Amino acid sequence: MKKRLLFVVNPSSGTLKIKDSLLEICQIFCDGGYDLTLNVTKYISDAITEALNQDKKYDLIICCGGDGTFNSMVSSLVTLPEHPSIGYIPSGSTNDFARSIGLTGSSIDIARQIMAGFPKNLDIGGFNDLFFSYVASFGAFTEASYNTPQSLKNRLGHLAYILEGVKDLSTIEPCRMKIVHDDIMLEDNYIWGAVCNSTSIGGMIRLDKELVDFNDGLFEVMLIKSPKTLLDLTKIVVSINTQVYDPEVIHFFQADELFIYPETEIPWTLDGEYAPGSKEIHIKNYHNAIQILI
Repeated sequence: MKKRLLFVVNPSSGTLKIKDSLLEICQIFCDGGYDLTLNVTKYISDAITEALNQDKKYDLIICCGGDGTFNSMVSSLVTLPEHPSIGYIPSGSTNDFARSIGLTGSSIDIARQIMAGFPKNLDIGGFNDLFFSYVASFGAFTEASYNTPQSLKNRLGHLAYILEGVKDLSTIEPCRMKIVHDDIMLEDNYIWGAVCNSTSIGGMIRLDKELVDFNDGLFEVMLIKSPKTLLDLTKIVVSINTQVYDPEVIHFFQADELFIYPETEIPWTLDGEYAPGSKEIHIKNYHNAIQILI
């Protein structure tokens, strides 16, 4: 019996360069020995949930879209007791996560890579009752990831986030919060923070590849304190650029679980998509939660 593959394509994501090679990609999957089901929709979670409720066992589910599309796929699968392996063909404007795990090249190249690849376990993050595949962030530049017009993202990619984020500088208001992890409590005023499992965050901050392990059960956590002087701001920029984090201006650590208590319910983003804030946020690492073909 042939293996079954569900291929879900988000037509609203990025520039959707895949449209010119969709038939060839489908042929690659068929040549790989799969009985293929194609669904073109922006409602990724609904499409996957509906497909899995039709008493059809899928051996592999592949999505094509941006980081938010990948998040939708993961969120629809991670709570299931059993689920198939997954694949990802990025077509968004930033594709932080795809780049971090080595998915580069054309859509056709990546389709072939998936067919020839091996399963790799990945950790997934829980954010209260939501999930994220590579980053949960708040503060300066955070709104840029979901407020930047899609047309601008398509034209300018990473630069679009930076241009939109610069507008935030004059209106940045630090948020005072307590962060508890491993019996340690931090409390300060922060202008930006991220809990991540990626080497690239928003196309603006990069982490050392030697530091980030996608299935070690740990997140990398970066919290940027509110600068009090121009020297503080300089230290922040130098720390980010050199990846040598000055504890006077940046808290950087690894943790598998955090409890965050902000004084105000500031908005967050999960994989670049808006998420509402809360007075109490529980972030947890779900170790080896999914398998992705790379």
